[in-house]
Amino acid sequence: MSDSPSPTSRAVELLRDLVAISSVNPAYDPASDGEAQIALYVAAWARSLGLDVERQTVFPATDTHPARDNIITRLPGLDGAPTLLLEAHMDTVSPDAMPDAFTPTEHEGRLFGRGACDTKGSLAAMMAAVEWLALTTDGAPPPCTVELLAAVDEETMGTGVAAYVAAGHRPDAAIVGEPTALRVIHAHNGCLRGEIVVTGKAAHTSVAHEGINAIEGMAPVILALGTLNRKLAGRPGGAPEHGSLTVSLISGGTGLNIVPERCTIAYDRRTVPGDRTPALLAELDAALDSVRAAIPAIQVERKAPSLDIGALLTPLDAPIVRAAAANAELGLDPAPTKVPYGSDASTLSAGGIPTIVYGPGDIAQAHSAREYVELNQVERAAHAYLATIRTFASGG
Repeated sequence: MSDSPSPTSRAVELLRDLVAISSVNPAYDPASDGEAQIALYVAAWARSLGLDVERQTVFPATDTHPARDNIITRLPGLDGAPTLLLEAHMDTVSPDAMPDAFTPTEHEGRLFGRGACDTKGSLAAMMAAVEWLALTTDGAPPPCTVELLAAVDEETMGTGVAAYVAAGHRPDAAIVGEPTALRVIHAHNGCLRGEIVVTGKAAHTSVAHEGINAIEGMAPVILALGTLNRKLAGRPGGAPEHGSLTVSLISGGTGLNIVPERCTIAYDRRTVPGDRTPALLAELDAALDSVRAAIPAIQVERKAPSLDIGALLTPLDAPIVRAAAANAELGLDPAPTKVPYGSDASTLSAGGIPTIVYGPGDIAQAHSAREYVELNQVERAAHAYLATIRTFASGG
């Protein structure tokens, strides 16, 4: 064996470096360069290990911003060995009111900083695991080919992982790093998003009776969608079994003295395994039809979905589920479970890649004003990824 830092110490070192690099998704801050700087860091790290690096451009450079690239690196295993993908996203939400968001601060065994939990803790542990395999095999290939994908744009549209799948990458299985408190997640919700537009008729407010107020017309639409959401929650099992429907954005009007001609809302429909998009849209349309029938003076239009990512459901007997569940020997809970949020795992699964979600941290800390990750979880994650790689390579 070559002398090299333990995967646990390297995971923490890498995490400090990653958190110190701002990688705010431009959707949250248009002035941000997004993942450009952290991509450079991950690429340089991979090259320092002698690994080839593929930069997959997902968002081309503009006059004002650099390109936003996926970073893909590969550690070849034995001939004929399966390929296991380790994937984590590089982007974060905005720092908002988080003090010193990009100055990693440690206190009582926790590392604070934007992205520490979601999901640079996972990325650091994955990098540490790959590094350990690359440096401690004395020139022999590891038992399993390991591919690492540091992806862009998970926090909004999942464009990075979609580009990876569209390029034809087909590993035998994948682990997506997200804060799961090191529980093996084999199932989670999907997401359907879109806009609904109400159109009325503009008029001066001094003769408001000559107009048709689109904002007023939107009110019964919102109420109808709220009723639908309550129906979902009222079914056996409630929201965890049937998902939810949230009106999350609204805009309308052009001036204080103008009857608004147009009002737009955006909805977020959380879906569960077994849901099918046509049926979900038909359910929405039925709610909208009730408004159209009651208020024929307004036009109610449902736009085509802007995002449609299915739910994740990886069979419990899939080799990757069995391999990760074998980590009970590390003192981890071996029982696979499900969660209500979504991740890049849905897109990988839809591409025919059996996938689990597995990483350090608590989802309650993600996006919070005091985001942190427990360092001992990051350290244990590095060992958990190594153990899963070995077990998966041996056939689970």
